[in-house]
Amino acid sequence: MLIRHKADLQGTPRAITGEMFSTTRFLLREDGAGFSLTDVTLKGGSSTVFARQHHSEVGYCLEGRATLEDLATGEIHDIRPGSLWQAQKGERFRLTVLEPIRLITIFTPALVGPEVNDENGSFPLLE
Repeated sequence: MLIRHKADLQGTPRAITGEMFSTTRFLLREDGAGFSLTDVTLKGGSSTVFARQHHSEVGYCLEGRATLEDLATGEIHDIRPGSLWQAQKGERFRLTVLEPIRLITIFTPALVGPEVNDENGSFPLLE
């Protein structure tokens, strides 16, 4: 059995911070769950295109508000506490953060750990 607390992961390689985000990676490939689970906070005012070339993503909103635009259809969805999305490999979307937002995200295949989005909005597939 695995038990982790977010505070215990701060200051470790599992806690990654950028200019507009912070993420804590509770589960990585080395943990053997078959997926990654992260706790992500995005600052208000950011708008980012994500293109999941190698991973599927599920996002669940705990706090805040954003819009998610499906770039294949042009549909725009309101993301607020209780909203969930699933983006399959190859799908692209724009997440525009209207107020600071906190998400739980799940990625398959599992992340190795140090991945950050590249210029195309995708995580590299690390070995």
